[in-house]
Amino acid sequence: MKYTLITGASSGIGRALAERFAQKGYNLIIVARRTNLLSILKKDLENKYKIKIIVFTVDLSNLQKVKKFYKNIKKYQIETFINNAGFGDVNLAWDSNIEKIEKMLDLNIKSLTILSIMFIKDNLDNDVQLINVSSTAGYSVFSAAISYSASKIYVASWTESVAKQLQRLNKKIKVKVLAPGATESEFNDRSLVKTKLTEDKIKEYKDRAIRKSAEELADDAYKLYKSDKILGLIVNNKLELSDGNYPIRWFD
Repeated sequence: MKYTLITGASSGIGRALAERFAQKGYNLIIVARRTNLLSILKKDLENKYKIKIIVFTVDLSNLQKVKKFYKNIKKYQIETFINNAGFGDVNLAWDSNIEKIEKMLDLNIKSLTILSIMFIKDNLDNDVQLINVSSTAGYSVFSAAISYSASKIYVASWTESVAKQLQRLNKKIKVKVLAPGATESEFNDRSLVKTKLTEDKIKEYKDRAIRKSAEELADDAYKLYKSDKILGLIVNNKLELSDGNYPIRWFD
């Protein structure tokens, strides 16, 4: 039995992605920290779409648990792996809470990279997909979230470059990057946890963004999945599919 695996699936974009792929008849492996929300989602989607869903409760910002998690899922036939788990921080860089930033970097960068490498290595010559979720902040730095932007620049440049190298070597696996803009979800509230911005600045941050619904973003993600393009970037609230923005200097 084949599965689509989605991390960060308990709410927001991840939950909407689970719903979208379930609608299309894909069996799911859903992963997040909150067992109760995953259990509710599993029951709801299995009842509506008559698919099979497997739940894994794991905090992927805990790097000691990442490799163990991957060992536990290797027994399943995963045809699509979506690294969606991540969070942000809205602050002046020097005002950020160090513990929060450390956890953000562990999840946004380290965990994503470890899982990506292991999945790619196991599937170089298989007809599968890896989709890493970056952000429009991975293509232009947000002044109120420089550390977060830098983490997503890493995700975008790493994923694009690996995708192009795999294509160059004629490997079967497809690697892609989804770069959402502002989306209606819990993400924004979590980004403001421990912020030192003034109330006026917080209001300005919340008000200036044109937000897609998580469901609309999930539709965009599915279009990227069905396409032969590497990058799905949200520009002016619309999806643009392309072969990527980051150039590579080839030495092989």
